Amino acid sequence: DFDVDLKLGAVAGFYGEALRSVDVKFSRRNGAVKSFTLSGKLGRDTPLTADLRRPQGRELIYLETADAGAFLRFSDTYAKVVGGQLSLAMDPPTVEPSAKEGLINVRDFSIKGEASLDRAVAGGPAGAQSGVAFSRVRAEFTRQNGQLTIREGVLKGPMIGGTIEGNLDFPGNQVRMSGTFVPMYGLNNMFGQIPLIGLIIGGGSNEGLIGMTYEIVGSPSQPVLRVNPISAMAPGVLRKIFEFNTGKQNNPVEFPPNN
Repeated sequence: DFDVDLKLGAVAGFYGEALRSVDVKFSRRNGAVKSFTLSGKLGRDTPLTADLRRPQGRELIYLETADAGAFLRFSDTYAKVVGGQLSLAMDPPTVEPSAKEGLINVRDFSIKGEASLDRAVAGGPAGAQSGVAFSRVRAEFTRQNGQLTIREGVLKGPMIGGTIEGNLDFPGNQVRMSGTFVPMYGLNNMFGQIPLIGLIIGGGSNEGLIGMTYEIVGSPSQPVLRVNPISAMAPGVLRKIFEFNTGKQNNPVEFPPNN
């Protein structure tokens, strides 16, 4: 059992990012977190806050910041996001090494310097100089024994979108992801919104009429993207046949609703 009331000038993270003006209050009893609050500033003095809440009797840690890119760099998750409003909910740590569930939402951000995305949108109205813009990404995740499993990931944007799921093994320094790559997402995915017809030819509400399955493997610092071009010939449900099975989850767990 212990209580912590800590103030720090700065905490160094990765990629030159630091969390500044840190104020943490934390209390634990019998191995369980009883209270938790955190505040600080990331990037260009953008506030970051986190606290322990109990919605509907379930304990969850909520974290929010208006600079998702700085947070993802600070935590060594992904270095090429610029801006973005991030909200994250996850189970608090416990003594038992059980799986912890979580949900992440990021809105209004861009990805800059990702060659595969730049090639996909080459010739688009905004070009690739200022990055590829996205309106939202949402994903559920499970963390256990140093591994992060991502499922039901959906990436939406005016020029490109897609789905993603798989695993990041931090101790093993390995990433294995797969999903469907959907160019011209706004127009392309319109077919998926049509009842019945969208299910047959559009692949559902998150996959467009035209798309290619892909997988990402390798180390987090140097991942390798492999695309299956044959899948571009298969509309909707038929494209599922060509999906890579990297990181597939057979028993998905429901977590906070999509809102």
